[in-house]
Amino acid sequence: MKEKGRTMKSLGFGGRVAASALLLATQGCGSSDDGDLGLTGGAAGAGAAASGGGGGFGAFGGGGSGGSGVDNRIDPIEIGHAWTYDVQIFGVYPLCKAGSHTGQVLGQKEVGGKNAFQVQSLCPAAGVSSYHVDGDRVEVYVSGAWVLALDAPVQAGHSWSNGVATFTWEDAGTVTVPAGTFSDCWTAREDLATDSYTTFCRGVGPVIWHTIVAGNGFDAQLTAKNF
Repeated sequence: MKEKGRTMKSLGFGGRVAASALLLATQGCGSSDDGDLGLTGGAAGAGAAASGGGGGFGAFGGGGSGGSGVDNRIDPIEIGHAWTYDVQIFGVYPLCKAGSHTGQVLGQKEVGGKNAFQVQSLCPAAGVSSYHVDGDRVEVYVSGAWVLALDAPVQAGHSWSNGVATFTWEDAGTVTVPAGTFSDCWTAREDLATDSYTTFCRGVGPVIWHTIVAGNGFDAQLTAKNF
């Protein structure tokens, strides 16, 4: 993510665009359309939507339920979906603010030749990012190009790169956060010497955003969703 011309390392959506994403992570913690590469943890992102992830960050799902009537995507980004988080700040992290904040999917438009969801980040200063979704695979638009935020298949050990950092899926099993207890959860962890990851649960999206670099960062846990 960038702030006043200075690159800030975070999760994925450091140059984390993952884990909506997010990967704020994509979800993520950064506005991608203005050239910010900050993102997810993924994994990034606005959930990544926020999230983003589930919001803004980072990284975020999207593409339909496959006709089953149940949307079980790892990051179910759809217009109107919103994720609310309890955010804690560690050290200095100007993009995010402590307290209760919501990331939401505002709409859709064509960006870079693709249909893109417009996701407001859970971090107020991060703005809106564009996400293209194909099942569990999510891309975020950064500096005039589409960058991989979340990749499929979602299985333990599968890794991908956003061109700056590498992320790996870990099986998180069942996860409890203030919003409830969710199963079939997966963590997109940045493969660097940083404490940065985003945890997604199927049909829910990002439930935990976490990134701390040199004592600075944030932790956000899902408290509510509107779907």
